[in-house]
Amino acid sequence: MNKKVLLLVSVTAIATLAGCAGGKAAPAGTASEIADNVFAQAQVERFGPTEPIQDDTAKEFYLGSKDYPAFSEAVAVAPMINLDTRVLVIIKAAGKGDVEDIKSKLMQNIDPNKVVCVTFTKEDVAIESRGDVIFMTINTDAAQRKSLVEAFRNIE
Repeated sequence: MNKKVLLLVSVTAIATLAGCAGGKAAPAGTASEIADNVFAQAQVERFGPTEPIQDDTAKEFYLGSKDYPAFSEAVAVAPMINLDTRVLVIIKAAGKGDVEDIKSKLMQNIDPNKVVCVTFTKEDVAIESRGDVIFMTINTDAAQRKSLVEAFRNIE
């Protein structure tokens, strides 16, 4: 009987460790390079220039608040004229432990009537992460939003 229990405990431990290791590693490169790779993989034409998110003003504008843990790097890709409902954000968290906190605060702070000066719904927002990298897109084109999310999930 003890051998069966030991075997069950061993199998459970191996399955648990395999599940934890199964998450995809962070994509390689700088935040700007990751954004470039997402657009290329998704085969979506870039909808604006890449802007660094370095100060509280940029955080308020693109992320709805300045109240975030430290980033090691962050960029936004957005149209130059804010009449478009698309933005793509790549954030590299300063610490891997901050990823879930940043993602949670993004969902809380993204205001459909305030961020990037256009109106959208919460359904237009997608937030994903891999390793210490957080990806967010606000995009009212559902097919384009889905392509960008899939690209982020699959880039190297």
